[in-house]
Amino acid sequence: MFLTLLVVGLVGLGLMAVPAFGGHHHLFGIRGHGHAPLAGHHAGVAQGNAPSAGLAQRFLPSPRAVFSLLALYGAFGNALVHAAHLARGSAALLAIAPALAIEWIVVRPIWNLLYRFQGQASAPLETLILSEAEAVTPFRNGRGLVATVRDGRRVQLSARLCEAQAALPIAFGQRLRIEDVDARRECVTVSVLPDGKSTGHPS
Repeated sequence: MFLTLLVVGLVGLGLMAVPAFGGHHHLFGIRGHGHAPLAGHHAGVAQGNAPSAGLAQRFLPSPRAVFSLLALYGAFGNALVHAAHLARGSAALLAIAPALAIEWIVVRPIWNLLYRFQGQASAPLETLILSEAEAVTPFRNGRGLVATVRDGRRVQLSARLCEAQAALPIAFGQRLRIEDVDARRECVTVSVLPDGKSTGHPS
């Protein structure tokens, strides 16, 4: 029995974690797909039931907590039966307290921390147009690599000089301006930024 609960809990946690860290909506109703607003008296019914629904969600444990408690309860119960050689009835009672304690003190904070660092969708590459970049390699035949800031992070992109400046030599560290982007290829078209002008340093 305890081993079954342990497996069910771990499988449930795994199913919840995979889509979350893949950038998709959560399973089991957590941050699921939105629904269109209801019309007519259906909307009134939904609004009337909203306080009771919110109260229920507040006091009902989340699916994540349920799976976590199942796994912990199964693990402690199994350990008490096989390591401490207790009867199943006694192990079932004694496993409740440590499972609740570990869930509240250890598992819950760790899970919240993991979701805090869940990957966020990047802003469209087009938002980089007219921003400043820096050559991180010398350009050859009008092409090279540049670094710029995207969503607060320094990223490197393939770049080519605009046609009017394609023959200009570009050295490491030279300041450039992004004139156009090719989002599909993740490539940018850049121009030489005159000395003394800046659109924001890509630090």
